[in-house]
Parts: sequence; structure tokens; C-alpha cells
Amino acid sequence: MAANREGKTSAWRSAFEDIARDAPDVEGALIVLTASASEISDYNSHGKETPNPFMAFTSAFPNRIVPRRMLRDRWFAPEENDDHTARFVPLGLRKVEAILHREFPEADVKVVHPESLHHWVGPRTRVLGINTMNPLGLAYVDTTYSSIIGFGGESINSAEFKNTVTHPSVRKHRPKVIVGGGGAWQIERADAFEELGVDTITTGECEDIICPLFKKAIAGEELPRVVKGGRPDLADIPHIEHRSTYGLVEIMRGCGRMCKFCSPTLRKKISFPVDYVVEEVRRNVAEGSKMAFTVTEDMFLYDSHDGFIPNRESIVKLYRSISEVPGVEFIQISHASLVPAIHDERMIEELTDILLPKTLWKPQYHPNYKEPFISVEVGIETGSTRIMREIMPNKAKPYSIDDWPELVVQAVGIMNDHSWYPLATLMTGMPGETDDDTMKTLELLDDLKGAKMFFTPILFIPLEDCLLSKSRSVPLDHLTEAQWEFVSTCWKYNVDFWYSDKLWPKAELMLGSILAYFIYYRWKHGPRVARHAFKVAGFPDDFWPRAFLRGKIVGGCDPELCAPGATTAEAAEGDERGRNGRNGRNGREGHEGQSGRVGDAT
Repeated sequence: MAANREGKTSAWRSAFEDIARDAPDVEGALIVLTASASEISDYNSHGKETPNPFMAFTSAFPNRIVPRRMLRDRWFAPEENDDHTARFVPLGLRKVEAILHREFPEADVKVVHPESLHHWVGPRTRVLGINTMNPLGLAYVDTTYSSIIGFGGESINSAEFKNTVTHPSVRKHRPKVIVGGGGAWQIERADAFEELGVDTITTGECEDIICPLFKKAIAGEELPRVVKGGRPDLADIPHIEHRSTYGLVEIMRGCGRMCKFCSPTLRKKISFPVDYVVEEVRRNVAEGSKMAFTVTEDMFLYDSHDGFIPNRESIVKLYRSISEVPGVEFIQISHASLVPAIHDERMIEELTDILLPKTLWKPQYHPNYKEPFISVEVGIETGSTRIMREIMPNKAKPYSIDDWPELVVQAVGIMNDHSWYPLATLMTGMPGETDDDTMKTLELLDDLKGAKMFFTPILFIPLEDCLLSKSRSVPLDHLTEAQWEFVSTCWKYNVDFWYSDKLWPKAELMLGSILAYFIYYRWKHGPRVARHAFKVAGFPDDFWPRAFLRGKIVGGCDPELCAPGATTAEAAEGDERGRNGRNGRNGREGHEGQSGRVGDAT
């Protein structure tokens, strides 16, 4: 069934209406590929020398907080070639472009920024292909922080996707709209085909389905709503032909740890040969990229040995080869697991020698940083070994999952020792989670206090194609006091570390928290969030009257959370004993003793 282009989005006024109004008549390309402005952008603003991939997280915030004109001027303006094709787009779109070139000439396939669709979508256009990671704002970060902020409408990612599918040229010429990428499942989950004017979505890996599907669309045949990709072999995956956003290149696919909340773990594991990766880096550099951003579910599984044992020689060779490509000034890594840092600290040392000189994160480009560091995204998820055993039992391999909290602290300590500052995700609201599980995570956070890292607390979301896809998520207004404590503790630690010596930003945060609470959040989330809001801002617990801060933690123990019968003095004494027995600030002291490091391989 063809999608209805006059669905609910007919009421949505595309941000591109005025731009496209006086567009000249064009014949158009047979196939046009695009992505939303928020997903194409490299977040390089005001002539800065470097892009900022982590600023992309701001597109998870509500869209009406910042005027779109300001977003366009700062980040979303198109960067184009003379023919109005995009200079760079997401890696997935570049892969689709290369796949289509197996069957269609380059003149028939154009890759375009959404603001410039009127230059290439015309009466000849039969297919508009859109790559998206987050079309409806249903991913972890969008759901969590749009809920916490609580006003300002849907996320920027969602609004920008609607701006794309409602572009005046798309409405006028009505090509078949095929949406793929890691977030395409959201359209099926929300049953938003008609609303968005989408004919078909593709899920999974697309190498074997793109050309047949696009040929059917061009021929005017009926398209299925959902087309699932297979598991390609390495030979089926083409090189990109043009520059990707951030200079993204794949180094591997799949994982194999089988965490139940994650879909990439179900994919076939492929490690791309060094020559393959280097060639894609060269192609990015040739078109102006200064950065190589390596995409993987876990960099330490690249060409790994059996049992999730990292292959130091292969990993170091890969990154050394990338660093030696002329024109590569920056290298950014995406995801990594924690325990390989314990298993092979020498690997971390050798990688640091390669990556630290080419890091984006140095005072030269970010004056608020005291020293250069390497950033990598890691998944801590929880401090509860019970949840770990149930949902992600292989995450600690080759060590025992029962040692997970100690392994996390030790691994972060090793990374910090070598100037690696992890960006860590932690999750609450997982299926079967209890307050006891949340308390275990709070204990782990206490052990990590003072670590050089960034904590990102998120709500569990059942992603499509994962083993927990049928599970329920927990809405923000159903969070327990312990879960609110988890969220506020993460952000307090972020403020304490990243703004430790910046008095004016902290003063602004204190004033802002007071105004935000009394003007809005008291009514949105209730009085119970007062302590958490003020805690993040840096107010001590005894700053406000007890009657004002319900559920206040006294002497290290929240009356709602501490053990039955525990007194304030006992709680404080226990807290002090715990601190004396924990690791030092670098997370290593206390875990290396007569018995060796915690988590010896099983």
C-alpha cells in the first residue's frame, strides 16, 4: 500500500518551505539520497578547526528550546559541492550510494542535504532514500532527556526528520520514500508510515536488499512495508566512494556478547582488513576530512581471539596504519568494552602513544580542558551483578560477571592512568530491576567518584531486533526515589569533575536550578525532585530545610533506602568504612594485592 503523503505531517510546516518556494524547475535525479540536517551535521561551528561529534547529543533535546534559525546558523547549514550535492553525509548513506552504483550510473544517484532537495527532486525522481538513526526521538538519549526537560516539544532529531519528509519538493513530486538505518524500526514501532509519508523501511544490514528494492520502486511496483536485510560477507560490502560525516569508517561489525538490550550483538562479526579501512580513510581525506572516526561495537573485539580476548597486535597495527595516512590530523574511536583494559594494559599503553597526539580533546581546541585526553564510549549499564547475569552475562568475559563492579572500577582506573576519559552509559528501568539493583549501581557510582569520565544515565528502551524488544520501558514519572538518586548522582559527578574550578558556570547552575524548580519542575515532576535538582547544581544537602526536601539523605543514608533498623550514625560509620576500603582515585589501589588483580580470567 502506497504511503499517504497527506497524513498528519500535512499540518507540519517544513523548515525548508521558504527556501524552496522560489526554486527553479528541475528534472531531478532518478534516485536521491539524504538524511536529516541533525544527522548530517558534523557540529563544527563558527569556523572552528575541528568537528565535535559529541555535540550531536544536543539534538536529543526538545526542538522548541533553541530557535531553528540559530541551529541552522551554528550547525545545520548545508556544506555542499558546486552542483548542490552534499560534501559529506552519514556513513550508512555513503554505503548505500556505493551499493546503488553497482546497478545505476552516478548521474542517476545524487546524495543531497535536505535543505537542497529542491535542486535534485523533480518529476524524474522515483525514489527518495533516507538514512536515519533516530527519526521519531525514541532512542535512549532522546527519550530520557526530552522527558526530564519536559517541555519544548519533540526532540530536534524528530523535528528534523519531519522537515525532511515534508520538504516541498517531496510533497510535490511524491517519489517513493524508503527509510533505512539504525533508527528505521521506530517508524514501524509507532505505525507512522502514513503519518510520515514513508512507503518502506529497511532494517538490518542492507547490502543484499538495496538494489532489488530500489528497482521495484522505480518500476512502480507495490512495496512491502518492511524489508529485512541479511548477513553479508565481507566481499559484499563496498568501499565508500565519497566523504562521510566525521570521516567515519567501519572497522568491524557485530559483537557476539549477546547482551539482550542490544541489536548489533546479534549480527555476524566481521573485522575489516587494515587495507580496506585505510583505503576508506584515504578517500575521506582526499575530499577534505581531517579526521578518521572508527566505527565499531567494540574496538577491542577487532580481529579478536576466541573467548573475547583482544588481539593487541592487530588493533595496534590498525590504528598505527590509520595514523600514518597523510592528512589525518585527528583520530576518534567510538565504542569499547572495559575489561580488555585489565586483560592487556600494554595494549592501552601502545594505543595511547598513537591516539593521544591525534585526539580532538585537547586545550588547543577546547580551552576549558586542562590536558589532552582520549574519549571513548563504554557501557557500564549497572552495578547489579544479578541484572548483569540476567541481561548481559558475557559483558565481563574473559572474567567472571560476579566481579563486574570491581572490574569496572579497575578498568576505568587503568584508562585514566593513560589519559583515556570514558563516556559511560548507565541504564535504569531494565526488566526486573528492583531498588536493590539500583542501590548496587549507586554503590558502584560511589566507588567511581572522582574518576575522570562522563556519566550518561539513560532509561531502558526496548530497541527493535534485540532480545528484549517486547519488554516495557519505565516512564520517567514512575521512577523510584532510588532511580532519581541514580540520575542525579551521575550528573552531580559530571558537574563536579568537568566544572571543578569554574565558579561562574556553577553559580549560573545554582541560580538556574532554583528558578527552574520553582517555575516549572515542581509542577512537572513533583516536590520529590527538588533535592535531586539542587544536588546536581552543587547545593549541600543541609542547605535547605528538611521539610522542604522530602526524602533527604542524612548521614549518608536515605531513610527510604537504607537497611531496616540502620541509624544515621551507623549509616555514616558504614559509609566511612566503605570509603576507607575502596580504591584510590585512579581506581586501582586495593584491587591488586596478594591475590593479584580482581577478575583473573576464568
